[in-house]
Amino acid sequence: MSIINPFRAFRPAPELVADVATHSVERYSKDEIKHILSTNPISFLQVIHPIEIASQSPEDRLQSIKKRYKESISAHTFLQDPAPCYYIYRQVKNGRHHTGIIGLASVEDYNNNIIKIHEQTLAEREEKLKEYLDVCEFNAEPVCLTYPHNKGLNDLMHLKIKEVPLYDYIKDGIQHSVWIIDQQNDIERIHSLFNNIPAIYIADGHHRAASSARLAKMRMDANPNHNGSEAYNFFTAALFADDELTIYGYHRLVQSLNGLSADLFLEKLKNRFIVTYLDHLTEAVAKKIVYLYIDSKWYGVHIASIEHSTGDIVHSLDVSVLSDYILSPILGIENIRNDKRISFSPGIKSMAEIEKMVDSGKAAAAFCLSPVSFEELIAVADSGKEMPPKSTWIEPKLESGLLIYSLEK
Repeated sequence: MSIINPFRAFRPAPELVADVATHSVERYSKDEIKHILSTNPISFLQVIHPIEIASQSPEDRLQSIKKRYKESISAHTFLQDPAPCYYIYRQVKNGRHHTGIIGLASVEDYNNNIIKIHEQTLAEREEKLKEYLDVCEFNAEPVCLTYPHNKGLNDLMHLKIKEVPLYDYIKDGIQHSVWIIDQQNDIERIHSLFNNIPAIYIADGHHRAASSARLAKMRMDANPNHNGSEAYNFFTAALFADDELTIYGYHRLVQSLNGLSADLFLEKLKNRFIVTYLDHLTEAVAKKIVYLYIDSKWYGVHIASIEHSTGDIVHSLDVSVLSDYILSPILGIENIRNDKRISFSPGIKSMAEIEKMVDSGKAAAAFCLSPVSFEELIAVADSGKEMPPKSTWIEPKLESGLLIYSLEK
């Protein structure tokens, strides 16, 4: 059964939240980061990406981040709630509402496959994030978890969000609202409801969860008095029911056609698949079709004829068929994790943006895919298998520095 605990968050003072909370660093361009750092002295980017760390050693960089975090608490930019709480978080983007609960997930649940994964992680990145957590000692951005719709949790959340929120602000066109749950009966109710959910699933944040597990093992091994209640046994999680998530596809762009002309590449595709010309494309909508943009034209590559006698859920995914029958045998791209000839574009990008990448010569062709369904994601996780990298772009994307969990020893 799932353990989701309340916690005492460090969070921005209400009057500062819109200026403090930020997207993760990876979602900004270098110019955007430079602008924010030069114009907003209390942005959480000043903590996690200060200018001076560029010339420092990795260890000194982490110490600088920790120092700035401590300074922001001393300056009362961040306040800590007096008792453990849950938090309801709602994000509204482009008219889509996503409402969930933020609390602490259990590393033990992760290790015991109660928190299930669907994506392979890279050991090197896990280790780097573990070192970050070990030195800096805080979780600033929750792992996004999901679970099948639960009426009890849904009713509780929708009753609570009728109240005045703790935070309610708009930034970059996205509305963020937070409600605090600090009444003991509500806390016990939420804990009990999650405890009756047999499994929950990582939607986004596999590396963050894996690095927390690494940290816990390291600290547990070094702690002869380990009892399971230590801060390192948990990590922050934002939990959304399956109907509160939006899953987008993840598109592939290739820099070359493995020495083939566009016409010859299309001929090779037609030898195996039905390929149809499309007048235009506004979004990738149908499963079992790979949408190809090449030579300023759109084509539909119909892949339904590919059958897998093993019934393997992973190999039957559109993204796997693309790799197994087009990228690898025709374009020679064997490992999409490290082949420099391929890049990725999240499904939130418009087809016009995809076209521009190819028409400008930055890519030779683009392959656009419809989203993996929630049912497919769960089936992969339940089977103990993993999707290819960059198979899903899941929203909401969570803010950094909004609700921080301390990992101090």
